[in-house]
Parts: sequence; structure tokens; C-alpha cells
Amino acid sequence: MQRILPLAKKVSDEIVSEETEILKELIPRMFEVMHRVARLSCDYVKRGRWSSSPWFDELLMIAARTISGPTYTEMIEEMERELNEVIDDFDRAVNVEALRLANETSKLTCLRLSIIDPQSFGVGQAERERVERKRVEWIERERERAERERAEHERAEQERVEQERVEQEFLFRRLEPVKTGYHRDLLCMDGTRQSLLSQIVEWVANISGQENVPSRNACWVYGSPGIGKTSLAHSICASLHERKQLAGAFFCRRDDPNLSEPRNVLPTFMHKLAILFPPFRTIVAKHLREDPNLTPESMNGSLFLDFIRSLPCHPDQTLVFVIDALDECGDPRSRAALLRVLTNAAAQAPWLKIIITSRTEVDIQHFFNTLTQSTYLLYDLSTDQNASADLRTFARSQFDVVASVWHLNTPWPGESDFNRLISRANGLFIFIKTLSLALECCEDPEESLKAALQDSATTGLESLYGLYSSILKAQIMHNKAQFQRVIGVLLTASPYRALCDETMAELAGVKPNLVKRWVDALSSLLYRDEAANRGIRVRHLSVYDFFVSNHCDYQVNVRDENVQLGIACLKTMITQLRFNICKLEDSRLANADIQDLPSRLKQNVSDPLQYSCLHWLSHLCLPPDNHDKRVLVLGSLKKYFEGLYPLFWVEVLSIMGVVPIGVAGLRGLLSWVRVSTCRASC
Repeated sequence: MQRILPLAKKVSDEIVSEETEILKELIPRMFEVMHRVARLSCDYVKRGRWSSSPWFDELLMIAARTISGPTYTEMIEEMERELNEVIDDFDRAVNVEALRLANETSKLTCLRLSIIDPQSFGVGQAERERVERKRVEWIERERERAERERAEHERAEQERVEQERVEQEFLFRRLEPVKTGYHRDLLCMDGTRQSLLSQIVEWVANISGQENVPSRNACWVYGSPGIGKTSLAHSICASLHERKQLAGAFFCRRDDPNLSEPRNVLPTFMHKLAILFPPFRTIVAKHLREDPNLTPESMNGSLFLDFIRSLPCHPDQTLVFVIDALDECGDPRSRAALLRVLTNAAAQAPWLKIIITSRTEVDIQHFFNTLTQSTYLLYDLSTDQNASADLRTFARSQFDVVASVWHLNTPWPGESDFNRLISRANGLFIFIKTLSLALECCEDPEESLKAALQDSATTGLESLYGLYSSILKAQIMHNKAQFQRVIGVLLTASPYRALCDETMAELAGVKPNLVKRWVDALSSLLYRDEAANRGIRVRHLSVYDFFVSNHCDYQVNVRDENVQLGIACLKTMITQLRFNICKLEDSRLANADIQDLPSRLKQNVSDPLQYSCLHWLSHLCLPPDNHDKRVLVLGSLKKYFEGLYPLFWVEVLSIMGVVPIGVAGLRGLLSWVRVSTCRASC
């Protein structure tokens, strides 16, 4: 029993608990021996008194002395031999089979089966050493296997990351997305527009008691200039981004050539969605690889729809595309085509929704009128019931800043003047923002505030234009013609790129210090864009509209100013163009073989010359109505083409890598020249 009971315990603890069958042959033999011993013991009890000794050896001796006859002696010897064989076989099976099973199943719990001391079962030194070697070998194999698995996992992860990086770079090269997105500095002030934001977020999440709301896949937020559409769009994007529901955003700007081009919207949205949703990225990348001739310019809107339809699965939650200031992008025809593609895509994809903000342009209004009313939402910001309270909160915050700058007692201004300002603003946040910026940098905020409140009869947009006029009168007292020329260059160059102070001064023909002084003085209307090499921009589209309206004493005629800027570009090229302008040692070298070509371009081709070479044709494409100006343009062109300047111009275009843009421009110019010379001869 001393040898059987520990054996049985070992079977129970180490084998049965693991539910293994490694001893399926030995266990029956073992229990058979135990059964025979038990029968022998019971037989002895029946025949005589049971010994108090628990040890099996003593039991055998007592049985041998008490039970006579060869039958019992042989039985005892046979059980002794078989029991020894079972113990030896069992010990070897536990140690060897446990190692095998652990190696196959990778269960470290089986390792304890191989750590049982074999000496207690009579295994020799050689067997113990063999078992120990197998245990060490198993541990080493497990370590190597774990290392291989770890290395394989790392390699697979690196391959996945690298493949994703390569695929994203490929999509970026082919789709040429525009850099645009929301900015946290441009969000609505905390505590304002909360109700409207909540409604839009709930619409995106389909939280509504109305049955038809979930089917509405587009939302149009509209209002007059300066009412706060762009700030609201930034806040909407931020809210959706926090909920991981922002698929992409595009903030249109009339004074940015990339952000005012409708054909840039879909490739940008494709790229953003491809990064966000890998199944979409796979479909787009596959199509682009199969069609190497496809470019953003040649993409048809239906291609985006095909990508949406081809998705094998959908995102887990609703995703939203946001377009702000759509009225500043393209023309009525291109805007309608873009809206049609986006709304169709959202109609076919229940997980996709579109949010548009814009002015109430006729073409945009007409497009939404053609849709079924149950398929889109409308938000007229002028009817927002909380707008008045939000405007007061915003105004008080802005004027508190003015009071802090000027060390005025708060609240400033007083309640009466404050209410008059709110009335004049007529819901336009831009009115309050512009006025507060002007008051911060004026000479006397209280006098400037009185001047702004003098014309109390006008409200809304007229009031805003009146505010702009008062700011100009306070800052621009002299050099009216020069200032008007600078503003003309600012507005006519804005569709192509923002110009820095020095470039604007050279093309306008004024001193650089004047441009710098005026931009600083008009910081409530103009600003320097750090992201565009400190190019000068208007703070709001309403400022552009004001300068071209008859409300402005410095009104700009865009058509005439385009001609003037085109002539200025010709003069700049005649003055600065020359042979081998980048001082290349060997002009036979291809551009790609010149290592420092970008630095040579920057060093030898001034910014005004670069702008002139790129855009002079664009400014001259609109022929002037005035006969004298037509003669002036023809004279400048004659001087330009009589020399070698066109060849030098082509050289600069080549260095800049934009030779093709000159071809279309020259064709348009030739058509204009033919018409103009024909009129002159008549």
C-alpha cells in the first residue's frame, strides 16, 4: 500500500486533472493489481485478524505465514512482479509522454509531470539523466518556438505597417489631395451654438423620434455672410471627430486656388476615407494600379460612386463629409455636379452623410429644391432661436478683451451702447469680431466706438460695410490711388496665391513700407497667412465683397485691375528675365540631373518674377473694355515678344516644371490679340 497509494495520488493529481490519456494502457493494469491486492486483503480479513501495520511488505509476510499452500504464495509473488513492472512503466510513461504532450499542446502546465522525482519510483541514474535532458531540450524548444512566433509576429506587423505606408503614399501621389481640415482655434465660442450642434450630432447618430429622419442623408446649413457658418462648420467637425465619425472636411476659400477648385474635393475625400477605412483604401488602390492613366483631373464623379458600391463591408458607424463655404468653390455648374455625386453616394450608402454650409446662392438653393424634401435637412441660421443670446455672449467676450487691452472698467461698453451694437450686428458674428479687432489697435477705443455707432439706421450687411468704411477712413488718410492699387493687386492675385508684402509692393508699384504699414493698420480686415509664406489675405469674404462694391470709397474694378496686374507682370519679366538665369554650368543637363535646382531657383528667380511667369497670361485673358487700355496692353506685348524674353520665360517655366501651363495661356492670348487688332483696324 506504501507504493500503491502515492501512485494513485499521482494519477489523480497529475493525469486526471489534465484530462489526458497518456496512460490509457498502464492505468488498467495498475488498477487490476490494486484490485487483486484488495481481494487478497479482504480474504485475509475474513480468515483472521487484520494486522495493524499499514505497510504492504509486512502484509505480504503475514499473508505468507498465515495462508499456506502454493496457490497464495505464487499469487503474492506474481502480484509483486507485476506491481514492480507497472511502477517502472508508469514512471517512464509519465516523464516521457508528458514531455511529448507538452511539446504538442504548448501547455506549460504539463511541465510539472516531468519534474516528478523518478527516484521515488525506483528509476536509475541513467534514466533520470535522460529525463532531465529531455526536459531541458523541451524548455529550449519552447523558448525557440516562442522566439520564432514573436519574430514572426513582429515581421508580419512590420510588413503590414510598411504595406500600409506604401499604399498611402501611392494614394497620395495619385489622388493629390488638398491639405484642408478643421482648426480648433476657429471653433464657435464655448457655450454658443450648442442647440444647433446637438441637433446635427443627433441627426448623424439617427437619434430622433421621427421615422423619416434616418433616411435624410444630407444637411444644408445656410445664412448670410458673417453669420458664423464657418465657425459652426469647424465645431461640427470637432464634434464628429471626437466621436470618430468625421470622414473628411473641405473648407473652400475663394482666395485659394486649391480650395476654390471643385475637382479637388472628391480626390481629397477619397484619400481621407481611404486612410480611415482600409477596405475602401484597398478598392481605390487596386483601381488606380489597374489604370495608370487616371488622374484627379480626369476622374469622373461616377468613379467615387463605384468605389462606394464596391465596398465588401460597411463602417461600424455613420461617417460624415463636411464642405464649408461651397459658394466659394467653382461655378454654378461645377457645384451642382459635385453636390449630385455626394448626395447620390450618401443615398446609396446608409452609413454616409453629407453636411454643406454656404450662402444662399441661387444655384445651391435650386439644387436642394430639386431633391425630395425628406432626403435632406435645412438649417437657416437667421432663424436660430438661440442666435441672439449666442451673439450677446460672444460680443461680451470680445469686448472684455478690448477692455483688458485698454485697461477700461468692465463691463465695457455700457448696457445701452452694447445693445445698440447687438442691434446693428443683426446676427452677424463677423461684425462683432471685426469691430473688436479694430478697437484693439485703434488710437482711442471709446471714440472709435462712437464713430461705429453713428449710423444706427442701417443693420446687417449694410451695417457691416459701414463698419468697414469707418475702419478705412480712420486708417487710410492719404495715398488713395496707391492704396487702391495695392488692394487691386491683393484681390486679383488672390485666386492664384497670396502675395507677401514685398511682392505685392513691386507688382503694385509702391514702396514696401507702405504695404506693411497698411496691412498692420487694417489688421481687422487683412492678415498675413503664415501657412502661405506670410501672404496677405482678407479675413472674411465679406471684405472682398466690400472692396468691389459701391459702398467702398476705394472700390476696385476687378476687370481693369487684372489688366493692370498683367501689364505689371510683363514689365517684371522684361526687367528680370535673362539667359541662363539660374547660372547653370552646363545648360545641356536635364533638370532632374541638377541636384541644387530648387535652391538655384529661389536664389536667382525672385518671387515677383515667379508669379509673373506663372500668371501674366491669366490676368490678360480678360480684354479691357477701354480702348486706351487695349492699346497699352498691345504695346506691352509688342515690346515683350520683340525680344528674347519669351525664350527666357520658357526657361523659367521649365526650371519650375510647369511648361504645359504656358501653352493654353498663349492660345487664349492669341485669340484676344486677333480680336483686338481687328477692332483697331476697323
